[in-house]
Order: sequence, then structure tokens, then C-alpha cells
Amino acid sequence: MAGAAHNRDMTDDSSSRAQFNANASKYAASEVHRHGPSLPVLLDFAAPTQQDRALDVATGTGNAAHALAPFVSEVVGLDLADQMLAHARRRAQDDGQTNARFVVGSAEALPFADACFMLVTSRHAPHHFLHLDRFLAEAFRVLQGGGRLVIADQISPTPAAQLWMDEYQSTRDPSHHAQRTVEAWRELAEAAGFVWTQHTLVPYRLDFMWWTAQSGCTPETVQRLRAHADALSESERQAAGLEYDAGGQLTAHHEQMMVVRLERP
Repeated sequence: MAGAAHNRDMTDDSSSRAQFNANASKYAASEVHRHGPSLPVLLDFAAPTQQDRALDVATGTGNAAHALAPFVSEVVGLDLADQMLAHARRRAQDDGQTNARFVVGSAEALPFADACFMLVTSRHAPHHFLHLDRFLAEAFRVLQGGGRLVIADQISPTPAAQLWMDEYQSTRDPSHHAQRTVEAWRELAEAAGFVWTQHTLVPYRLDFMWWTAQSGCTPETVQRLRAHADALSESERQAAGLEYDAGGQLTAHHEQMMVVRLERP
């Protein structure tokens, strides 16, 4: 598949913070994020109980945290973007959730003591993490023995598809880092000490105009994305999950969202 990987030498989290603060209200209103099909699967894999203290990493406007709150003793939502967290706090207040709180912090340096959670989740976020190995190590550290980490994140079907998709995604959203394969995820998770217990793939269809508006793309960026897609052959378009209308206009892309349950021995 044509294209080169997008490489960024980032020393901090400023790109993600700026991107999501600028578009916080769009994410708060997004039905894809609030009610998308990965959420019920994540809840099923997490199997939350009233004995659980839970942490939702890169919580954004708090969708996974809000979904967990009725089933756990406490849930903490953590995110870099304070404007996203403002929406999360407002929704918790509106919903009368007294066991949900939201704090600013990095996925790669969790501001919590060792072994203080039984459940850690992260939904639609790890493809933004510059050092996924650090996040996995931190999640392992803050989990108690027997605790579980449940992830929902977009994946690429093959390494070749990832090369193209990472450029496509990061053109749209500069805070995107890597859309890994399931095999790459499993290798990193097991290297961190986790036991890979179950996973599934949940299909998403993302409308092109919604997808670009969601991240605040300029008309020039939209044209770059169209050109990047149009340069592919028909077989490459199918591999990338691109959808075109009868007039040859890019209308959507389809991607698989992996949901996985990892357990800490």
C-alpha cells in the first residue's frame, strides 16, 4: 500500500492537549463517542462490580467513565485536556454521579499510587499515545493483582495498511501516533506482563465529512486527505476500508475497533 509512516519527535503531550481542547465541544456532542458500538463491548469485557475502584485513561469527555459509574464504587477519569474534562464534570453533575471524578494527567505517567485500582479502561485513545509501552507499564503498576485492563482502540489489519493509515489519520489529526495491528498490541501487552484473555473486533463506519469536521480540518486538509485516498488502487482502497459514491467521491471509511481484556497476574 502506498504511503510512508508519519513520524513526529514529540517530547511532551502538547499536540494532543491542543487538539482536544480546541475541539472539546464537538467530542462532547459526538454520538459516535458517546454511544458508539465499542462501549457496550468494553463494559461487557470489564465486568465492573461495586467492589471495583476504576480508572478511565484519556477519558476525554468521560463517556466510558460515565458508563462505568453506576457499576463501581468509584471511577476516576484522567485526561490531558482540561476543556474535555470540563464537559465530563458537567455531565457527571447533570447525571447526579457522585462517585465519578476527573483529573488532569498523562497516560504515560499516571499520578496514582501502586496497586490502587482493580479496573483500568481506555477507549478510542491509545492510538494517540506516543509511548504505548509506558502506558501499559503504568496501567500494570496501578492495578492490583487480579485486576484487569480493558482497551478499545482502532487497529490496522496489516503492517502495510498501517503505513498508509497512520499518514491518513495524522493528516486529519496531528495528535494521532500509531494505529497498530492486533499482533503488535498483543506483543506489547504481554511484554508489559499482562495476560491476554479475550478480544474482539467491532466495525465502525465513519462518514468522511463528519470525520474531518470532528477534528477541525481546514478545506485544504480535506483536499489533502482526498488526494491521499484517491492515489490508491482499487484493491488498496478496499484494504483501507474506503467507501466511494457512484460519482467517485470519497464518502466514508470503515475500520475495526479492537476491544481487548488484559489481566494482571
